[in-house]
Amino acid sequence: MKKILLTALLAAAFIAQDAHSSGESRKSNKLYKAARADIRKGLYLTAYDKLSEAYWLDPFNGGALKEMDRITKSFKKNLAEWCEYDFEQKSYGSGFLFYTQGDYKNAVKEWEKVLMVKENREVRDYYEYISGELKKGMEKEKLLYGGKAKLDRENAEKLKEEEKNKNKAVKKPPPPAPKSPPKAAPSAPPKPQEPKIDKAKAEKYYNEGLQQYSQGYLKLAAASWKKTLKYNPAHTRAQRALTRAEKMLQTNE
Repeated sequence: MKKILLTALLAAAFIAQDAHSSGESRKSNKLYKAARADIRKGLYLTAYDKLSEAYWLDPFNGGALKEMDRITKSFKKNLAEWCEYDFEQKSYGSGFLFYTQGDYKNAVKEWEKVLMVKENREVRDYYEYISGELKKGMEKEKLLYGGKAKLDRENAEKLKEEEKNKNKAVKKPPPPAPKSPPKAAPSAPPKPQEPKIDKAKAEKYYNEGLQQYSQGYLKLAAASWKKTLKYNPAHTRAQRALTRAEKMLQTNE
């Protein structure tokens, strides 16, 4: 992890101007700042979700990656000490680690212990949401890179957009005039077959690239992002990530 943190920070400095010109990079930085504010309030679950989404949007956001690592190491380091005198904090820390590792069943068990000791709004929200999703047979991938915080934000944005559309007066355009049948055009030569778009596969390879990059495997990450573009050439995050990864590989040669 130390290796990738140093690499990520170097990359961030190398391509700072280009990264900030992108809408998704700006969104990534905004999420990173919001996560830092949540950390100051002690909302570590919410903060981690925002940091992971910031990393998903821009794999070269070195600050987000570094902060995720710092929080995780801090909880692991303090867990043994909390076991001796702070049951609530120990359960919160254990639940945090289970949640960020994708072990949602054990995370829910630890959050139950927190709520037995003291009401906690953040824990209550996560406990109720994850418990409900587990009963529905939730897929682990649903909460990758953004988690509950991302879903909450997307739902709020969707409701806001629906409310905005309700308030707009929708005018129906007049029906189009009947058109005369088009003349038969000369047959064109067959076009070369384009690769089939598969957004699900593209996203799968993009996420694989994120995991490989976070573990320090830059070449493997670049290969995964190439596969992403094979299945979805319009995947802007993969395009940007691959460009930067190739620059870094050239710099390291």
